Amino acid sequence: MEISIREWRREDLPAIQVSWLDFCRNAARSDMRLKADSGPAMRAWLAARFKDHGTLGFIAETTEAQAGFLIGRVGHWESVPPVVEPRKMGIIDAVYVNERFRRQGVGRRLVERSLEVMREREAMAVETIYDAWSEPSSELWHRAGFAPWMVHACKML
Repeated sequence: MEISIREWRREDLPAIQVSWLDFCRNAARSDMRLKADSGPAMRAWLAARFKDHGTLGFIAETTEAQAGFLIGRVGHWESVPPVVEPRKMGIIDAVYVNERFRRQGVGRRLVERSLEVMREREAMAVETIYDAWSEPSSELWHRAGFAPWMVHACKML
């Protein structure tokens, strides 16, 4: 089965919304619940990101179906508090691969394509957040050359 990677189009946004909200429903911790207006909120957020020139989006697809997507951005970022010189950074906000296409290199290809574009846009580094408890997710990011830098930890009360 041939899977191609292309830039996202406005007509891709509804399928991205469905997949991303489904992921959020299943990946949330016990203290996280989707808002009642999560559908419209996600739709508005995706529409705004689609219009933003710093944002990049890629779709992995076959002739029959969307296999996955990646959304990221490149911009100048300041530290909090603002004591480090601003720098051009890439951020990968989301990588999602539909279940039937997992473990076939789709996520890897999406990440590789985004890194190419971020290099072209002269990002100094790229950051992302992933589920450290998910072996496939951790494996994807480690193979792509990502390593933990600052750990975002949680303790449920």
